[in-house]
Amino acid sequence: MTRPASRVAPPTVRTAPALAVVVCHDGDEWLGKTLAALRAQTLLPRHVLAVDTGSRDDTRALLDAAADGPDKLLDGVLTLGRKAGFGEAVATAVDHAVRRWGDPGGWVWLLHDDSAPEPDCLATLLTAADVAPRVGVLGPLALDWTDPRLVVEAGLSTDASGHRQTGIRQGELDWSRLSGADGSEPADRFEQSTEVLAVSSAGMLVRRELWHQLDGFDPALPLLRDDIDFGWRANRAGKVVLCVPSARIRHVRAASREFRGVDAGQHPRITVSAPAMDRAAGLRTFLVNCSALSFVLGLPRLTVLCLLRAVGFAMQRRMPNAGAELAALRYLLSGKARLREARRRRSGRGSVRGLFTSRLARLRGAVRRAGATIVRRRIEADAALGRLPTVETRPRPVTEDGRRPVGPDALPAGALPGRGGVRRASGLRRPAERIGVVVPVEAQLEPGLRPSPRPRPSPTRRDGEVKPAPDLVFVDVSRRTVLRQILLAPPLLLFVGLVLLALAAHVGRFGGLEGGRLLPVGDLGRIWSEYLATWHPVAGGTAAPAPAALAVLGSLGALLWPFGGPHAAVGLLVYGDLPLAGLLAYAATRSMPVRRWVRALVAVAYAAMPAATAAVAQSRLDAIVVHILLPPVLAGIAALLVRGRQERGSTAWLSTAAGSAFGLAVIGAFAPLVHLLLVVTALAGFVLVPGHRGDGKRRVAALFAIVLMPLALLLPWPAVVIQHPGVVLQGVGATVPEEPVSITRLIGLAPGGPGAWPILGAVVVLAVLAGLVLRPARAALPGLGVVVLGVGALVLVRSVPAIPLTGGPALHGWSGPALLVIGWGLLWALLGMCRPNAQGLVPVLKPSARTVARVAAVAGAAAVLALCVGAVVPGRATPPRDRLVLASTLTHELSLTQRSVLVLPYDGSPARQSAGRAPEFGDDDFAPTPTTPGRFARLAGQLMTGDKQGVRDALAEATAAGVLFVVLPDRATADRLHAMANDLIADAPATSDGRPVVRMELNGGDAVLLSPELAKRAVSGLSPPSALGTGGIVPVAASPPDLAVRVSDGPSGRLLVVAAEEEPGWVATVGGRQVPVVRAWGHLVAVAVPTRAADVRIEQPTALRSVLLLVQGAMVLFTLLTAIPGRKGR
Repeated sequence: MTRPASRVAPPTVRTAPALAVVVCHDGDEWLGKTLAALRAQTLLPRHVLAVDTGSRDDTRALLDAAADGPDKLLDGVLTLGRKAGFGEAVATAVDHAVRRWGDPGGWVWLLHDDSAPEPDCLATLLTAADVAPRVGVLGPLALDWTDPRLVVEAGLSTDASGHRQTGIRQGELDWSRLSGADGSEPADRFEQSTEVLAVSSAGMLVRRELWHQLDGFDPALPLLRDDIDFGWRANRAGKVVLCVPSARIRHVRAASREFRGVDAGQHPRITVSAPAMDRAAGLRTFLVNCSALSFVLGLPRLTVLCLLRAVGFAMQRRMPNAGAELAALRYLLSGKARLREARRRRSGRGSVRGLFTSRLARLRGAVRRAGATIVRRRIEADAALGRLPTVETRPRPVTEDGRRPVGPDALPAGALPGRGGVRRASGLRRPAERIGVVVPVEAQLEPGLRPSPRPRPSPTRRDGEVKPAPDLVFVDVSRRTVLRQILLAPPLLLFVGLVLLALAAHVGRFGGLEGGRLLPVGDLGRIWSEYLATWHPVAGGTAAPAPAALAVLGSLGALLWPFGGPHAAVGLLVYGDLPLAGLLAYAATRSMPVRRWVRALVAVAYAAMPAATAAVAQSRLDAIVVHILLPPVLAGIAALLVRGRQERGSTAWLSTAAGSAFGLAVIGAFAPLVHLLLVVTALAGFVLVPGHRGDGKRRVAALFAIVLMPLALLLPWPAVVIQHPGVVLQGVGATVPEEPVSITRLIGLAPGGPGAWPILGAVVVLAVLAGLVLRPARAALPGLGVVVLGVGALVLVRSVPAIPLTGGPALHGWSGPALLVIGWGLLWALLGMCRPNAQGLVPVLKPSARTVARVAAVAGAAAVLALCVGAVVPGRATPPRDRLVLASTLTHELSLTQRSVLVLPYDGSPARQSAGRAPEFGDDDFAPTPTTPGRFARLAGQLMTGDKQGVRDALAEATAAGVLFVVLPDRATADRLHAMANDLIADAPATSDGRPVVRMELNGGDAVLLSPELAKRAVSGLSPPSALGTGGIVPVAASPPDLAVRVSDGPSGRLLVVAAEEEPGWVATVGGRQVPVVRAWGHLVAVAVPTRAADVRIEQPTALRSVLLLVQGAMVLFTLLTAIPGRKGR
């Protein structure tokens, strides 16, 4: 007999005395999951109301569907305007519920349309509230919407600057969902409830009595920061605000992350961005709720802070953030915040001590975030290479029988009556010592299991299966881990090792840098006055533009002014060449998927290149600057050519283009040949490297920036380079003859001269050749292309001589900069062959790949060690010490009289003349007038080897040109000159290197007034008088380039002669009327003087130079600001 089926009664639905309010605004993307999560609650609220604030998507349809039918979830749907705030929506729902049901429950549960509570969220919150009568507000642990393993909020706080604080660092994990690899429970799980300043309004559970007592959320905060303000007021009312991590909710945070627009509280004609609204609300929340003293001091403090932050954001091109700071400041100072009125309405004397985020807590948090960022980036870089940690990378879910503590055990000390205890110092929990790093799943595959690059798999499989989500790697960020990551990081070890190497190489060179191509460097004021001046007292005087290298040296000297100015800048470049070049070379390869130790070895090899050690030993600033800046500039150019395929739609290329152009301009200021070579590289790359579809405008703009921006930064120096091609081949620095270099040395990357072993650099060439045989790869092609261009530059330098700016015979340039380009190209190609799974040009030799890799690693380390030894032993060679330091009495006299010193050729260096000082760095890079080099050569020849009359004429000509002292090459020349000149010269103290100095005894000066007889002789092109005591020469107390003198009555035909080379540009006025400038003694500036007393003015116009300097300064400022990297996208 069949027994009748028994009727199974439907399960009873448990409800809680709570009113749930769901506020919606254009959230149909997330609302479905929110309603499903609300329906799945194990303990449902007694009533559920939804408030739609004018949504324009499908939100209303979803709400109507949930409020209809037998299994309806919502008890009603209310509608407000789009500008209604969150607090207004909740208040409307609560008032409606009271009118409709009388007692909708003792609790109000607030939900956003982008928040999905877990099934036991409400039950856990109510359980915690039942055992804590003092609790007025509770909030769950907020998890990431897309990956609930990540925690985003665990209570809220604020600081004295109005910033929102969550106590959660990026990548912090919800360990309740995970366990260790051995099944053990981690110690830093979110279990203990904590007393906080506030909790997020998404999932907030608040007593309805407290809600009415506090009049709900502040109407002045329609959307953002209303939860912190409400929690602060609840604490001041004597209630406890509790974060219950056992209750969890997933939250998108769509408004604060700008996933949707902000309409609440907007002006009809003015739209305020979410960052601006959030910043203004944060400042108002602090000022309204803080103490009276903090309020009085806070207004001026926050005003200054907002202005400084706005400037900082603007420099980073984060214009929305800068605008937010200014908008918040305008909101406060305009009176719209109504701070006094709001402070009068605040009641209660409850303390928030310990819940507020102090400055020390912010500093501690910043240090922790920095450490976590270092570890996270290290893991992401390893994941890009297919290598991940093997510890705790595959956690298992917590067993279902694992229970979370609830009730009194879950409450903090002080939450229950009668319990004592001390609150947490920061108000928020301390971040965990382990975080999660998101990595792609395919990053964990072995190299042999990676898919072939052809054919490429489609993003979605044919069976419709979605690509797996990224996995997490769990990383320890304790002090020990962070300290290990910092102290054992290759950049730090690289820098420390290269500093020690530099100290060993320069142990005998400290104290004096001059020598070789480096003349003594002037002080900061003199360098800048020389660069900014229109006319320069060098080589008899010239109005040619100053070399841009002076501006670079002056700028760096200004930064190092407390440590010695330009002298410290030169010392930094020379002594710090090894560590700076190595560190920048390492940083330039950061985008290459190569192991860090390989990059570090390559950086050391580049830093110890023979051409670099020779450049340092010979004090060649042009090659040193190329050595330091070449890798980052080439890396920037490469990034501009390929970035469109990696970061489509990104504007990061702008800062890269500006930074590369600035570095290229600095290189061009010292080594125009390398500048030209890099421009050719950019042009060739633009033609040969294919771009992304729709990326043409960006590539063209980047190309124009690379080509044209450095020229604008160097104005007007490029005009000199174009007019004098010798500067391109020889670079900037003192003119010295170059030694011939054999082919063997060039193959060994040695440019000749002291400081480098001849064939040591051949190990780099051999390494690249071996790599091409064993592991040819397409990634090596860019480096090989740079090698080809460098070889072309080397051939040009060694085969084409050019006349230097100082005149004389044509000279070959130094091959060091070209060899540096070749060396970096070889190392770049070598790095391309070291990439894992590099796409080969031909099949790779695989039978003994591991053995070959080990042998290559040992050989590479040995080669780098050999290069380091080669940098120390021969690098100690000191350049010829032709330091020209005049006696202090002579230096003082020159500075007072502004007369000139003439230095005759010595050890291959040319003749030099400078006024008011001894020759300094940059003098050989001023383009003289066309006749000056020949005149100097003739003067030097007559003074050193001429007959008696020729010597006397040369001394008279030098005196007329303003020369007071002559520095002779040796004592024999001095004795011969004394025998020829007799009483026209007198001995003076010798220079620091022992060269004799003579004083001119003929009458002269920087400006002289000639009698009519001598004036006729001067304008006829004859030589000046060489007899001692000749009359008709009256010195004038004035110096070029700006002379303003008043002459008295006198005979007709007088001539005012200025010791400056005559060239276009000089303007003379007599009595306010412009008069022609005539040529005296064949090359000097002169003006005819009238018979009556008159004011005579001779000057070089500065208008054009000033305009060019303004353009250059504006371009420098624009480039520097643009080069600051912006914030990365989300």
